[in-house]
Parts: sequence; C-alpha cells; structure tokens
Amino acid sequence: MVQTKPKWSKEILEPIFREIYTLDQSEKMKKDFISMFYDQINSEKDAESYEGVGAGGLMEEWGKSDNQVYYEDIDELWQKRIRNRKWSLGTQIDRDFIDDVKLTQVIDRIKKVSTDTFRTQQLQAVEFLNNGFVAQGLNYRGALSNYLGPDGLPLFATNHPYSPVNLTDTQSNMGTSTLSIDSFDATAVAMQEWKDDRGNPMPVMPDTLIVSPYNARAAFKIAGLPDRDLPAWEPGSNQFNPNMYQSHIKVIVCPWLATTAANRQNWFVADWDRMMEMNKWQWRRKPKDGSITDFDTEVSKFKVVGRWGFGFKNYSFIFGHKPTV
Repeated sequence: MVQTKPKWSKEILEPIFREIYTLDQSEKMKKDFISMFYDQINSEKDAESYEGVGAGGLMEEWGKSDNQVYYEDIDELWQKRIRNRKWSLGTQIDRDFIDDVKLTQVIDRIKKVSTDTFRTQQLQAVEFLNNGFVAQGLNYRGALSNYLGPDGLPLFATNHPYSPVNLTDTQSNMGTSTLSIDSFDATAVAMQEWKDDRGNPMPVMPDTLIVSPYNARAAFKIAGLPDRDLPAWEPGSNQFNPNMYQSHIKVIVCPWLATTAANRQNWFVADWDRMMEMNKWQWRRKPKDGSITDFDTEVSKFKVVGRWGFGFKNYSFIFGHKPTV
C-alpha cells in the first residue's frame, strides 16, 4: 500500500496533528479520575474564591418562635481561593519525517503529547490524596509544594477545628489502620459521628472506598464485586456473619496513587456527594487540542497549552488512613 506524502505546510499539517491529538485524548478520557474525584466547573477568571458557610442550625417549633418563622444566623467558615495556573507541553516534528513518509513516528510523537498531558492531569488529580497527610510534599514533578487546607492543616489531620471562632473543639479524619472490614467499619462510624460547626451531627454517608492496586483485593472483599452474586458474608468470618457493606460501597482502584513502600497501603473512605461538593477542579482553558508554532523549513513545533486549578474547600468529605509500615 502506497502512503500519500503530506505537504510540508502549516495549513495542511496543523489540522492533521490536532485530529490525532483529539482522537487520542477522547480514548484516554474513558479512564479519567478527575471526574471520579472532583466537581468540575468552568472558570472565567484568574482565580475562584469559595466562601466557607457554616451550618444553619435546626428548625424551631412554631409556637416557641412567637408564631413566626425562626431565623438563625450562619457563621462563616474558612475561605478557599483556587488560582488557575498555566500548563504546557510540546514536541518537535522534523521535516524529514514528512519527506520520508515516516508517518508512524509523527503519529507516535503527537500521541505522546496526548499521553503526557493526560498523565499530568491524572497525577495532579490525586495530589490531594498522595500529599494529604503533610503540610508540604513533592508534587507530580518532584517539586516541593504546599498542601495545607483552608483551616491551616493538611487534608488529613487529627485536630481539625470546628470553625474559625471555635478552635477548641476538634475532630479527626486521619487514622493509621491497615484496610480490613473492621477498620473500614470503625472509619465509617467515626465519619458519621462528625459534628458541624454548631456541634450537630453532619449528614455524612461513607459510600466510597478509594485504594491503590495494592489494596484492591481487600477492598472488594469488603464491598463485593459489581454485578456479581457473591456469598454475603464478612471476609474471614467463621460464623458466617452477614456483610452489611456488600453492594453498598463503591470501590475506586486508582493506579495513580503513590505506590512507594511507605504509601501503597494508604486507603481512603469518602462521602461521594460531599466530595463532589467540596473538591473542585476548575477549567479556565482546556488543553483539548494543539497548535503548530515556530513552523519553518525544517522543524514544526506542536504545542498544547491549558489553564486550570484544583483544590478542596473543606476536609469533611473524606477520611484517610496511612498505616505504619
């Protein structure tokens, strides 16, 4: 089969390069973890600010509020500001690849930009988990970054204060247990005992278990396998105790989570609805296609540029465990 040689022209090559990139991105987005962990919004500004809003209190009986609507003040919590940062990546296509009809090498180079763009975003998407136990940690490129939350503590801490005006009362969303049905149960109970800034119970439903591949087997023993009929017994139970969590827990096995000896056993329990409310990924400019820049007689430079930001408003959507290794 004879291959048709494209003409060395920006007007001809740019749409071809863009189509290769876009098709490859569409395939990769089927495995996207941003949509699993974040509420995605479109941003029109350099940065977005999210005001922390406290609990509204409880309803009062009509007669005890002088037969009129009972209004209660709402306290402010911590503000979270997320700036949209600019990211870029590119590759060079030598004219010889086109002249010699080495189209496979051209396609591979464009697809590599697509792969690396996708990989960047996935590694960024799990930084709130990989660095959730520290004030400062290494980001996806190995640079030191700040990971403190709006209350001045890491995402996972044992002493989150109730509010800016009540720093005395605190609660924990951090543990050191290895994953088992007993430790999952204790975590789910602890989350459902969290209090809001007024000291009232939070509406928390621990329904999502997030693990690296290392803990996948243990996780599915607790939650069961999707669309499979399995014995509904607790794992390791000699008394055939019924497993109350089977088919009620969603398991997310994320290969982008840190897999070092010190971190591969980490696991997390989330309230998915609250995670979608409190964990934000904002798109200012999606890297949905690329463009040719610095085109000359010998080299074409294909670039992808985007702007986005991400962060969490409040810790009360997730509980993290970092077992002692």
